[in-house]
This record gives sequence, structure tokens and C-alpha cells, in this order.
Amino acid sequence: MASVRHDPAQPKVAPDERMRRSGGADGTNGVARRAEWPIPGAEVGPTVRTMTEEVAQLEAYRLSARALASRILNAQEQERVRVSRELHDDTGQALTLLLVRLQLVEGMSSEPEVRRELADLRLLVGETIDGVRRLAVHLGPSVLEDLGLRAALEWLADRVRAETGLVVALRLDCDCRNVPAEVAVAIFRVAQEALTNVVRHAQATRVDVRLGTDDDCLELLVADDGSGFAVDEAKARPIASVGLFGMAERIALVGGGLDIDSSPGAGTRIRASVPLRVEVFA
Repeated sequence: MASVRHDPAQPKVAPDERMRRSGGADGTNGVARRAEWPIPGAEVGPTVRTMTEEVAQLEAYRLSARALASRILNAQEQERVRVSRELHDDTGQALTLLLVRLQLVEGMSSEPEVRRELADLRLLVGETIDGVRRLAVHLGPSVLEDLGLRAALEWLADRVRAETGLVVALRLDCDCRNVPAEVAVAIFRVAQEALTNVVRHAQATRVDVRLGTDDDCLELLVADDGSGFAVDEAKARPIASVGLFGMAERIALVGGGLDIDSSPGAGTRIRASVPLRVEVFA
């Protein structure tokens, strides 16, 4: 085979250059194509920044929504206190005056039938006064503001015992003197809602209420021996879920968590836990 000698006068030509000059084997009319690969990391930076910005925006929305919910609950609590005072001071006093006037009119009348009607009206007004007082106390118990969480829970347990005959075993393992006001209100309202649910729905004979501390957390436990319920099904029902959501939201707004353990026929356990040192949303 004849050898091919390179003419020193001619420059050396690379194989790919010869391919380009000869027209190419890929139908590109002699123009060689070079694969263009993306530079590693060229697009990652903007993508990561976008995701970070979206996460930060979602967190800002979450904090904003939580702060708004906190202001709404605080406004509701203030409105409860205002309505409670108006019921006690205005409505209660007006009904009491009406009761006194009915007694006077009853004493002035000599007609037996009229006296009987007035006596019935007096009894009705008396029952209405009792109902207004119970409502005023339920909306804004002054004992919570005046004497603190411990006294308020004792008052609540005594009230449930007296009105329903339910056995309420109360155990308080902390003095609650250093509990922030927002946390005290949240814990009290959860206990109040839980006991109300026991009376209305659980068909229980006994309920245990315990308040103590564990690992720098304030813990409330309300456990009954009633009929229980399916938690997931209750959460799916709009009316039933309102009370459960309200309790959970109150505790979440003071940095805590709420756990509900129940099943049909096995009673219900509601546990609320709140860190004693936590930033409260406001």
C-alpha cells in the first residue's frame, strides 16, 4: 500500500476539519455541529431563589393568618366580658325591678285569679333572672380575671357538679400564679368547652380534670367515661367540628397543641399542652 506523505508546506488539518471541508457525513452541508450542553448549576440558582421566596411568602401568610385569628379571638373574649357585664348590670337589674313590681301588684290585688296569674309571672321572671345570670357567668366569669386560673377551674368544677350532678374529679398540681393571662384564658375556655360537651353529648357519669406541668409545659387533661365518638367523622361534620376547631385554635394561638382521643363506647380524652415560655400571637 502506498504511503501518504504530508507536505510540510501545507498546514496540518484536523480530522473534524477535513470532515467539514468535505461536506460532512451528516447532511449539514459541511457545517460541523457541536452539542450544546447546559452549564451545570446555571438554572439552579434562580429556581432555588424562587422556591425560597415562595416558602418565605407562605410562612408570612401563615403568620399573618395566625395573628389575625388571635386578634379575632381576643376581640371575642373582650366582647364576651362586655356582654356579660351588660347582662348582669342592665338586664339583670331591670328584671329584678320587674320582679319587685310584680310582688307589689300581687299584694295589692284581692282577686284570686289575678293573684294566681301574677304569681305565675313572678315565677317566670325569677327563672329568667337565673338564666340571665348563668349566661352572664358563662360568657365572662369574673373569677378568672379576679382570682386566676386555679380558682376559675375550681369554680367551674363546682358549677358543673351543682347543675348536673356529674362527678367531677378535679386535680390541680400547679399553683398557676405565673401563667400568662392569654394562656390562662385559653386553658380555661378549653376546659369549659370540654365539660360542656361532656354534659351535652357524652352521657358520662364521671369526668376527670387535671392540670399540671410537664417538661416546662402546662398540661390540661379532661377525660370522661361516656359514650365517646369517632373523631374523624366529627371533624367532617361542620357543626360538630366548630367546637373541636375552636379548642385547637385557642391552644395553637398560645403556642400549644391539642390532642383528642376518643372512640365509640370508650369515652373521650382531651389533652392540651402549652409551653410556659412561648411567644403568644397578638
